[in-house]
Amino acid sequence: MISDIIFDLGGVLLNLDMESVGLACRRLGIDAEMFFVKTDAEHSSTVCQGLSASDAITAYQLGRMTSDEFIGLVQSHCREGITREDIMEAWNSCLGDIPKERLNLIKELRRRGLHTHLLSNTNDLHWEEIKRRCFSEDGYTCADLFDHVLVSHEVHLAKPDPAIYRLAVKLTGSPANRCLFIDDAQVNVEAARREGLQGAWLDIHRTGHLKEILHGVLFDQSE
Repeated sequence: MISDIIFDLGGVLLNLDMESVGLACRRLGIDAEMFFVKTDAEHSSTVCQGLSASDAITAYQLGRMTSDEFIGLVQSHCREGITREDIMEAWNSCLGDIPKERLNLIKELRRRGLHTHLLSNTNDLHWEEIKRRCFSEDGYTCADLFDHVLVSHEVHLAKPDPAIYRLAVKLTGSPANRCLFIDDAQVNVEAARREGLQGAWLDIHRTGHLKEILHGVLFDQSE
């Protein structure tokens, strides 16, 4: 019996616009790999549909670098005349929206007595912009939708580090096997399962897959 559902953010709840990242980087005069590089054995911090972060982004997402430091680093690689505001706009260009129907699914889960939580690899600039865009409306704030919010730059841990799943379970107050973790990166789901959580991989290319997963949970709860 599932008592707690732990949601990833980007790709699961939040739509991502990765095509805009390349365009934004060209406007800054930098290579897109400054922001996102291909996965390899040395980079395990996953962001944006499974792409792996560079060393600087990993540090930023773990809270080891401030936003000012990160912007300054990027600016040092940009063409002349690029402002801090230009960099912030480019950095946030990958952020899409959260369809209201997804948030309403969470509200329905809570209405039925399930506890819901958020667990995301993110950073200060992204998180503040996401809260402003998506979690500021009355009835749809983080406090309305989630019992706990764990974001990597605040807890200084990132998926798939086993410690972040152990922390999430500890905060729920429930046994690990009663917690369902939903993520669009298989590596993160597998890591959660190794810590005893139930895991569900979400296919971002499959329309309505999140609704299918959650309806399956509600159906099982009613049996």
